[in-house]
Amino acid sequence: MIEIYLLEQLVAFETYGTLSAAAEYLHISQPALSHSMQKLEELMGVPLFHRQKNRLALNENGRLTAEYARKILEQERDMVERVRLFDKSRRTITLGSCAPVPVSDIVPLLSGQYRGMTISSEIVNSDEELMEGLMKGSYQIVVLHHDPKKDGLYAVPFRRERLYLSVPEQHPLAEKDEIVLSDIDGQNILLFTQIGFWYELCKEKLPHVHFLMMNEFDAFSEVAEAGSFPSFASDVLIRQNGMPEGKKIVPILDPEVDVTYYLVCKTTDQKLFQPVFRRLHTIK
Repeated sequence: MIEIYLLEQLVAFETYGTLSAAAEYLHISQPALSHSMQKLEELMGVPLFHRQKNRLALNENGRLTAEYARKILEQERDMVERVRLFDKSRRTITLGSCAPVPVSDIVPLLSGQYRGMTISSEIVNSDEELMEGLMKGSYQIVVLHHDPKKDGLYAVPFRRERLYLSVPEQHPLAEKDEIVLSDIDGQNILLFTQIGFWYELCKEKLPHVHFLMMNEFDAFSEVAEAGSFPSFASDVLIRQNGMPEGKKIVPILDPEVDVTYYLVCKTTDQKLFQPVFRRLHTIK
């Protein structure tokens, strides 16, 4: 029986090329590592190394063994992660979302339906990362800003959100009744960073904007309300919180800032989450 630590040490030796470097990485003595390599060689029953004076190198058998060792270690890590996620899924429903607004939509529905479960949520900047997390079990249900159209997934659209620019009334942009993103490229814009895919969209579409970034929402709200810099707002938040005083809300015409959100789960979990999907029509 080959123990995992022997495979880890073999991979370290292959990676670093010498016993001394690998031992330093592993935080063990060089003689201890040398003994482990001898033990592994004995267990394999074939020579794994070329031995020269003051020099140890993998032979073809050793390189093949190291290749398999990497795969086994990866499988071990995958096993541990998946079992832990499975155990967590029995007690916790984790929602992954591409933006903040859908979190405030979906978490109350989940909490109301699954009262014995812990509901947690994460905001992630890309749909691709959310899809990956859904498939491997990091999330049981996700919100995307595009229809995944993929076998094995169940997706339902439930809300639109459109981005606007909130501009101080004295700002030159307040003279405009509508804009496109290129109109504000190069401006100073106040930006809250914890907004999921919207953050990446702003960085991509506005490469020359001087963003004044803030990580705390309360502080951002205070500065946005009282400050002289434009900031982004959405139709959803405007409906919920009302029009900000002393600001003009300017529509942005680019299609990229008018998105539809989709609630997505695996088809194998469709029955579990069907009560939530049936209540999506109640979201306003």
